[in-house]
Amino acid sequence: MRKDILSSEEFLNNNIMILSINNQLFLFLLSVFFGFVIGFFYDFLVIFRKIIKHFKFMVQIEDLIYWTISALLLFFIMLKENHGEIRGFLILGSFIGMILYFSAVSKIFLKISDKILSLIKKILIVTFKILFTPIGYVLKLFKKIFDLTIGNIIFNKIKFNKLKFKKKTRK
Repeated sequence: MRKDILSSEEFLNNNIMILSINNQLFLFLLSVFFGFVIGFFYDFLVIFRKIIKHFKFMVQIEDLIYWTISALLLFFIMLKENHGEIRGFLILGSFIGMILYFSAVSKIFLKISDKILSLIKKILIVTFKILFTPIGYVLKLFKKIFDLTIGNIIFNKIKFNKLKFKKKTRK
């Protein structure tokens, strides 16, 4: 047998990897799941933007950073799970996962998050009203006390200074 041609046993023993159909299917499903997760976390970014308003330029910068990190993570997963081989079906699987998420789950998730945010906002408003109403009453009381005492003294002094008295002159 020639030395440059490996037998099937030698081929497998020399750590030369050929992915079986099962491994390829697993990697494809993993990439679909990864695409789904990418879409899910993008919706968190959208929710964050609803909570804190952003300028258009900031939204573009955030998107650039988000998608760059997502692409790097996909590349890292392919590097780790596929021994550094970039295969088209893995990228396709990620896009399919994102499409599935954005078409099936995203709208429902964002509607639910809007309702939750609205509920949290109402709870915070009621809580602040409950906490700050007594403080408002105390501040009004202090203002009345101030107006009756120091405020009147200051106001009357200013009023007194503004009055011009004419001296009577004798002719």
